[in-house]
Amino acid sequence: MKTKKLFTSLAAAVMLSAGLAGTGMAMGQPVHAAGTTQSSNTKTGTVSVKRRTVSATVNSDNPKLVVVAKDQTNPDQIDSNYTKGQTINVLWSTEAKQGDKTVTLYYIENRTINGKDSFVFIPSTDVTTSGNVPTESAFVEQANNDIKAIQDAYKRSLQYITVTPKSKKGAKIYYAYKKSKKSKKITFAASKKTIKYGKKYKSSMIVKNGKTRYVYIGKKRYVKQSALKIVSAKYAPLNLPDDLKNLIVEN
Repeated sequence: MKTKKLFTSLAAAVMLSAGLAGTGMAMGQPVHAAGTTQSSNTKTGTVSVKRRTVSATVNSDNPKLVVVAKDQTNPDQIDSNYTKGQTINVLWSTEAKQGDKTVTLYYIENRTINGKDSFVFIPSTDVTTSGNVPTESAFVEQANNDIKAIQDAYKRSLQYITVTPKSKKGAKIYYAYKKSKKSKKITFAASKKTIKYGKKYKSSMIVKNGKTRYVYIGKKRYVKQSALKIVSAKYAPLNLPDDLKNLIVEN
């Protein structure tokens, strides 16, 4: 395939979704803060979400790949070293014009080529896919939906977190009260007491008061969330369909 006549709209198209579809940064964000666990066991770890892919079989040896660097307007070509019958994964499709023809390209990955972060595509005519390859916009929408569904499932299944003070000085204890029996507003007052550094507390409740969040640690005691770090979290088994469970990676 000659790439000189490919419209620069190809470069514009891939730039549009670089933040998600290209680099996968949003997909790799942990479902909860680092230092929590995302399983029914209590352990430390984080979760990332894989991107959905479509498997594709290469039709011939060493097909050319189309490459677009992020700061480049015209695409280039490189050798693939793929062999006939090899299975690869593609993520989404886009179209570009080559003369009077419209060419469909499948996005494979981001790769550093000649020191530049580049989008790598394979022409649709060089592979046979196992199913429909979504458009760029459909891929991004599906990825966002997957992340939200998994995040919501973890929130529903969270049973408790284990926290400990960040500072070696410990963390100050707060008590909640109402200024009067008729008052609906809850006020948090600091006490002279602290919880010790290194000691761990289980909590199943976090209360937001204004812009501040307080973690309940039992015996009517609260501690500012900002003064604590999460050691681990306990989750019930996730209620998710298999296709979403298969996207979860525990780190």
